Amino acid sequence: MKTKFIALFCSCFLLLNFVDAVIPRSEAQIFDNAIRLHILADDNSETAQSVKLLVRDAILAECGTLFESKTNLESAQQELEHNITKMEAIANRVLAENGLNYTAKASWGYEDYPTRVYESVTLPAGKYRSLRINLGSGSGNNWWCILFPPLCTGASSGKKLSLAVNKTDSSVFTSKKYIFRFKLLELFW
Repeated sequence: MKTKFIALFCSCFLLLNFVDAVIPRSEAQIFDNAIRLHILADDNSETAQSVKLLVRDAILAECGTLFESKTNLESAQQELEHNITKMEAIANRVLAENGLNYTAKASWGYEDYPTRVYESVTLPAGKYRSLRINLGSGSGNNWWCILFPPLCTGASSGKKLSLAVNKTDSSVFTSKKYIFRFKLLELFW
């Protein structure tokens, strides 16, 4: 019995140390492990803002699952680079379907973002990897989400972001530190 307890304790200890090692400990790690999608409307007219959301929905419907099987930033980035022209084409198709005479332009790089707070997620301000899609002049209000780890699906489908976060380790997006404890051991000490 004592041997099983020691084996269980050691297994739990190793598992928690592994989990602790993969949780980002600084904001820099958060910036380095996320890819954001940023869509900017042509202007702030009702039509341009509506079309921006149609573009968002079409891109996420056709490309939203591209990152679900990706386990690291490098593979997600390769997937994005492979599909950036597809995403631009989707945006241009939606613009044409809605009779707009301007086009979309997708670009990949780094962008500054402000702090964003949701119910269970806080994204600190900073420079993030970003797929930016300018619709026409791109001078209107914008919409953004996180492509990797994949959190955009919940936002585009009308679900609360916190529901989407449950699919992924939400600690990736907070600067809180976690302290692991063994409840069983606390009972003895």
